[in-house]
Amino acid sequence: MDKFTQLIMRKILLVFFLTIAASAQANWTAIDSPTKKGETHYFDLETVRKNDHFRKVWVLSSYDEKQIGGYHSIKTFYEFDCTQKKTRSVTMLLYPDIKASGDVIGAHHEESTDWFDIPSDSMFSQIVRVVCD
Repeated sequence: MDKFTQLIMRKILLVFFLTIAASAQANWTAIDSPTKKGETHYFDLETVRKNDHFRKVWVLSSYDEKQIGGYHSIKTFYEFDCTQKKTRSVTMLLYPDIKASGDVIGAHHEESTDWFDIPSDSMFSQIVRVVCD
């Protein structure tokens, strides 16, 4: 097998295992912050991973209307820097249904090198308050 094929196979396996992990019984907590009409966001405290002052957690975003790309929900594995109050995405899984319970129809796994500040009135501010305390 050439290196390109090996890389593709690894990515397919990674998406497969992430799908299994993300679809396991989740205990979603609704995020009580202003959102756009037709959007609901949740996070799963049972998935929090701690590493020094960093935290990673799954976030579910559901949309009443189908989004460009054909998805109704997206699960994103975010990393939070509790000291700097910044975040970035690690993995994104797209689902055709609003509850993110069907087959994954799209995925992206690449830790973003771009950290962004967490606005005080955003859904991320509520998550960081809970996972970083």
